[in-house]
Amino acid sequence: MEQVSSRPLEGKRVAMLMTDGVEQIEYTSPRSYLEERGATVVLLSPKDAGEEVQGFNHLQPGDKFKVEMNVRDANPTDFDALVLPGGVANPDNLRMSREAIDFIRGFSVEDKPVGAICHGPWTLIDAGIATAKHMTSWPSLKKDLINAGAEWTDDEVVIDARLVTSRKPDDLPAFNDAMAKELMLAPGTDPGPTA
Repeated sequence: MEQVSSRPLEGKRVAMLMTDGVEQIEYTSPRSYLEERGATVVLLSPKDAGEEVQGFNHLQPGDKFKVEMNVRDANPTDFDALVLPGGVANPDNLRMSREAIDFIRGFSVEDKPVGAICHGPWTLIDAGIATAKHMTSWPSLKKDLINAGAEWTDDEVVIDARLVTSRKPDDLPAFNDAMAKELMLAPGTDPGPTA
């Protein structure tokens, strides 16, 4: 019984969609957090499986991460949630990928959790998900999100229906916790013993 409660996300599959220019900690922190709780996390990108995505620590190049699946080969129905890390160049590049935007939109259609941090919410505008949502983001996206029909507030984490947004790397503890809770609310998750 102990085993079940320590891995409450066992059996859950989470897609993390990103490309070059991703803010490294916004990928590595949620991935580790979710995997420690039993989720299977898959790195998706417009790049082919086996290619690498260049991470950044603010403006400095960081580590490279191996793509596990090209987004064109992925289907939202095969995943329980989506996480969109930030970094300025990453979401800007993703917005140019029709497959990436269609994949993101699919999570809204399926009513599955989507988490976006920092500049990550940019892609939600193109996917048509920002309209009429309460959200937060890196401050420079405020006007873009408001123009897309979102209600923007400067909060550590904002949850609106299945959408989880945060502002910056400092918000990762709250963001990770909110994503895990959304996944546990998703159908098919065994929350473990309640006693």
